[in-house]
Amino acid sequence: MREIPHYSASDIFAIGMEKTISALKTSAAINDQPISREHIPLAQGEDFLLMPAISSTGIGIKLVTVMAQNPTLGLPLVHGFYLYYDKKTGVPKATFDGSALTTLRTPAASAVATEILSIETIRSLGIFGTGVQARGHIEAMLAVRPNIEQIVISGRTRESTEKFIDSLKINNQKINAGSPEETAACDLICACTSAKKPVIPTNSVKPGAHLNLIGSFSDEQKEADSKLIQNAEIFVDHRTAAKEEAGELITAELEGNWSFENIIGDFSQLIQGKVNRSSLEAITIFKSVGLATWDLIVAETIYNETN
Repeated sequence: MREIPHYSASDIFAIGMEKTISALKTSAAINDQPISREHIPLAQGEDFLLMPAISSTGIGIKLVTVMAQNPTLGLPLVHGFYLYYDKKTGVPKATFDGSALTTLRTPAASAVATEILSIETIRSLGIFGTGVQARGHIEAMLAVRPNIEQIVISGRTRESTEKFIDSLKINNQKINAGSPEETAACDLICACTSAKKPVIPTNSVKPGAHLNLIGSFSDEQKEADSKLIQNAEIFVDHRTAAKEEAGELITAELEGNWSFENIIGDFSQLIQGKVNRSSLEAITIFKSVGLATWDLIVAETIYNETN
């Protein structure tokens, strides 16, 4: 069997954020029935995930490890590997850096939701987190809301926040470290953390704000409290996936403050224009746990463009 190509992180990022956003807009509404992923706890703060997906032309699976202690060892929190097969023959066609696929497709999906749900006149962006997803979400948000003038970053420590800001290469926006309250007061907010306790001060969130919550993927994690969930209009990547893994939503329902029946729409419905915010004053939240179908869409886009 011939040697199959491997796409490195640089190969994957070469597709660009705008093309990735476009690919999700085009294909996600068609391929909107994710297969349940296998979530295998390894230890406290350590997980092994298997994420399969099938399209009309391909089969893919992403293998992911999440190791809470890795950052203290100078290693990435998440490692991933992706294998892509031809659907007709079952022949492996390519492998991909799975972490890079996640780094690209997650903010691109948030950007699609943001373009639909956020108010067009927003001027400020608040980012919780200082990792690769925080960086990716800044790029993705500017791709769909280029009129943003100010970016406020809130990390675990002032030092990590300042270091992250120094690493950014952005010319046209004012960027500064802020308190959680200052960050939550922005027009557009992205939470990109692995927090087990809410990081967003609910009382600081303004009417009309839009939030992307992407950090949690289990009932042990949460970036927003139940009061914010109760006060907002909730949109998800997929209802079934959210019910199994969206920590903020699971907690809110268990506390009796909210119900999964209150979800207004999912990613596919957003793309098709079937759902949207109810008013300019509403607070909207797009809660994503990450779909394996997105990985496959991006992998196939990259493969098809290079073969």
